[in-house]
Amino acid sequence: MDMLAREIEDFIVQTVTTAGTRTKYRRPLVGFASADDPRWQELRRIAEPSHFLPQDLLPEARTVVAFFLPFAEEIVRANREADGTAPAWATAYLETNALINQIVQELIARLGKRGIRAAGQPATYNWDPVTLISRWSHKSAAAVAGLGTFGLHRMLITDAGCAGRCGSLVIDAEVPPTSRSHVERCLYFYDGSCTYCVDACPVQALRPAPFGQMNLDKWACHAHLRDVVKPQLGADCCGKCAVGPCALASAVK
Repeated sequence: MDMLAREIEDFIVQTVTTAGTRTKYRRPLVGFASADDPRWQELRRIAEPSHFLPQDLLPEARTVVAFFLPFAEEIVRANREADGTAPAWATAYLETNALINQIVQELIARLGKRGIRAAGQPATYNWDPVTLISRWSHKSAAAVAGLGTFGLHRMLITDAGCAGRCGSLVIDAEVPPTSRSHVERCLYFYDGSCTYCVDACPVQALRPAPFGQMNLDKWACHAHLRDVVKPQLGADCCGKCAVGPCALASAVK
């Protein structure tokens, strides 16, 4: 592995391991993508026309660093078994967002001391509250960096599953891109055998649809998070769609 890549990965793993949060994690995944990868432009076609390119965050961008912090199995199990969102899942959501922001800011500072410029976006709330559009998707950055593929629930399914949170940042140093696997990780897209996420959604915001077609009513989802879950648990998260067969690993064996 490239020396800078190893240093960044070791820092992320060590920071998560010693975070001292109530939330427990499995080993983080870290990937890298070229800032000139043509798939950044492709995101403007398939996801959002105004999606930022890496150079919009840092004009001299050469590499995008993406990482995934997978929740411990006990958090997944708690949310799967709970009537509504489990308190442990809400805690994980809040603590992990804070941890991602910490990782990004500390990496920016550490790299800056070596003359490497870097820039990032907040772990969440970097979207328009009216349109619910984010102009920089950490999940999409992780996909371009080879960490996983999207499932029916529009979550990123990594080799460690989808139960966790993604973060990313852009740097002006070159790191070799992570190799990407084209293996399908979602059972619905693989053979149509699983609609766990659709069935689990408390507000029927998801529906089965071929890959690339709109299948999420994001306003119904957001209203549930804002009006039901947040008043109860202090976090606008739900996670019921993220605790099925693809929660802890690729669902396709």
